[in-house]
Amino acid sequence: LATVLGRYREADDYFTRAAAFNDRVDAEFFAARTALSWGRMLTERNAGGDIDKARGLLAQAHALATANGYANVERRATEALRHVE
Repeated sequence: LATVLGRYREADDYFTRAAAFNDRVDAEFFAARTALSWGRMLTERNAGGDIDKARGLLAQAHALATANGYANVERRATEALRHVE
């Protein structure tokens, strides 16, 4: 919601906390979804360094999705990567 409202700093904080939680509890599906959404937010914000970080997050989402069979996340990450390259 913070991303939709254009509150990018707030969204970045939420994504940081979500990624840390996903790592702690080994929630790979949610890690993939978080990386995908975070990468897309950074692409939209497009501040200094955002595109490189977005590319890394989207690649991470794609790798997790591919390894675990999350077809929808994989498809969405592939599409998002096309827009940042």
